[in-house]
Amino acid sequence: MIKLSKILTIRIKILTVSLLLTGCAASGDKRATDDVGPVTAYARNTLAQENPQGLVRIGEGFERARDFAGARKLYAQAMAVAPELIDAKIAYARVSSALGQNDAATAVLVLLLRDSPDNRAAKTTLAQVYTAARRYGAALELLDGLPQPTGRELMLIGQLLHVTGAGVEGQVRLTEALDKSPDDSAVLEAAALSFALNSDYPAAVALLRRVMDQRSASGAAQKSLALVYALSGQRQAALRLARGIMSVNEVQRLEAFYRFLPKFSKREQAAALFFNRVPTDTVKRLSGDATN
Repeated sequence: MIKLSKILTIRIKILTVSLLLTGCAASGDKRATDDVGPVTAYARNTLAQENPQGLVRIGEGFERARDFAGARKLYAQAMAVAPELIDAKIAYARVSSALGQNDAATAVLVLLLRDSPDNRAAKTTLAQVYTAARRYGAALELLDGLPQPTGRELMLIGQLLHVTGAGVEGQVRLTEALDKSPDDSAVLEAAALSFALNSDYPAAVALLRRVMDQRSASGAAQKSLALVYALSGQRQAALRLARGIMSVNEVQRLEAFYRFLPKFSKREQAAALFFNRVPTDTVKRLSGDATN
């Protein structure tokens, strides 16, 4: 009798093979028939034959430009012609998740980790895919025990601890992330939100001020500061800040969220702040209570 694990492996293989054909012609030679932006099918096929790693590099450019669909086609072709390219598989999974295709991303990464169980990039990417799919416990389990985690890895671990109900431990991890990467704006913002979730609002504001003082500062830190104000019950201050950096429509959409954020559970607050997961059912319930 075939074991269940073997059946699962066979299913993953079948799904992966079908994924490899994405962006390529149905013929067996893995040749593309369509252009991707300025990259013609002829150029893709020539590069695939001579330097498939080059397709990955071009795909990364598309990914930086947030053309995830275009990047996915290039990564898929690279995978098809050179199955040994691990970075093509990881990149393919990454952009698949960005496109909301978390099952496809998971299939590629699970198969990769079966053959290379110690591949760190595959583990962290799969943890991010699980996070996008709201499988927070699975993501945390995957990251548990990583040797000498980086600042960004500690950041994700801390965020996941918050959304799984371990807010105090989450803040410890995010503080460790801050020690390792004191100038990383993403880590600074995440640590600030962690302090806010644990009601240390002065520390949260101070960290976000550090981000906004950086030359490369964007509006992200200001949005996080608005979240801190809303979480602390200062909804009008949050709205004033939001009006300065967002469109009228965005502010209108956020008004109810800012109003009810302090009433969410701690896990709901963490998921909303870290991963933009607004608990719509809770908002509807609270909205109904407010009108009664």
